[in-house]
Amino acid sequence: MTEQGMSLKFSISLSVFSNAADRYCREGYRDEPRLQEKISAASKLKGVKAVEIEQSDITQEYPAKEVKRLLKDYNLACSGVVTNLARDRRFALGAFGSQHPKTRNAAIDEGRKAVDYARILGTTEVALQLFTDGFDYPFQVDYSSQWNTVISSIKTIAKYASPDINVAIAYKPREPRQSLTVGTVGKSLSLCQEIAMKNVGVSMNFSHAMMAGENPGDSIAFLSRANKLFKIYFSEGYGQSDDGMIPGTLHMWELMEALFYLKLFKHKGYVVLDMLANRVEPSHAAQIAIGNLLILWKKLERMDTAEIRRAQKSLDAVESQKIIRRIMLQA
Repeated sequence: MTEQGMSLKFSISLSVFSNAADRYCREGYRDEPRLQEKISAASKLKGVKAVEIEQSDITQEYPAKEVKRLLKDYNLACSGVVTNLARDRRFALGAFGSQHPKTRNAAIDEGRKAVDYARILGTTEVALQLFTDGFDYPFQVDYSSQWNTVISSIKTIAKYASPDINVAIAYKPREPRQSLTVGTVGKSLSLCQEIAMKNVGVSMNFSHAMMAGENPGDSIAFLSRANKLFKIYFSEGYGQSDDGMIPGTLHMWELMEALFYLKLFKHKGYVVLDMLANRVEPSHAAQIAIGNLLILWKKLERMDTAEIRRAQKSLDAVESQKIIRRIMLQA
C-alpha cells in the first residue's frame, strides 16, 4: 500500500480572506478585513495549522513582532513568507530581472526583508513570486540579460538567507505580464541548478502548472527527484488564467495524481491553500477545499502502490484506470 501514517499539513494564504478585487470589480467583492480578522478566520478552519504571510501583510499597524504575537494567540504557525511585487508599481517593468540597477536593488531589498520577516515569524521558508519579470511584446527585452539578472538577484537573496532560510522560486507562465521569464517547471529547475545553492528550490502551484500545460503530478515528481520541491500550493482553474478556484472542483483526476506523488516522495512540508475567493464566502470555500483534498488523500490510502506500478510498467492505460476507478468510484 502507499505510505501509511503520512498526513496532510494544511496552511492557508491570508489572501484567501481578502476583498478579492479584480479588474472587473476594483472595490472588491467584500470589505477588506484587517489582518487580525484574517488570522482569526484562518484559525477557525478545521485542519488548518498555519498561515502563509505575504510581505505586504507586514505594515506599521502590524509589524512583524505583532504578527508573531497574533499567530501565537490564535495557535497558528507561519508556514512561509511570500514576496509578491506585482502590486507595487515600482516593479511594473520588472523586479529581480530589471535592467535598471536602482529598481533591481529595491527588489533585492524586498527579498532580504522577506528573509528578515521569516526569521522573526519562526519559519524557514520564503517564496519569491517572479510575476513581474517577463515581457509583453516581442523585442521588448534582452532575454539573455534578463535571465542573467534574475539569477544574480536570487543568488544575492539566497546568500543573505543562508543557511537557515530556504528560498523558493514561484513559477507561472503569464500574468500580470503576457509571458514570464521563469514560466515552467523546467526553467525553474534549470535556474536552481545554475544557481547551485542548497537553499534555493521551487515553489509549485497546481493551478500555475496547469496554466503552463503541465501535468502537476509529473512536475511534482520532476522536482522531487532533484530534491527541489520546497513549497506546494493548491488552487484550481481552467488553465488559461490564474482563476484561483477551489481545489478538486475541476481537475479531480490530476489532483489525485498530484497527491499520489506527494505521498510517494514523502513530502514533509505544508500543503498551502492559495485561492481567490471572489463571489464565494472565503471560509466556506476553504473548508470545502480542505475536505476535497482529505477525501482524495484517504482514497489514496487504499491504493496498492505495487499494483499501480505493475500497471504502469505494462504501459496499458486501461489497467491503471481500472485501479483508479475502483479506488475513486466504487463504494
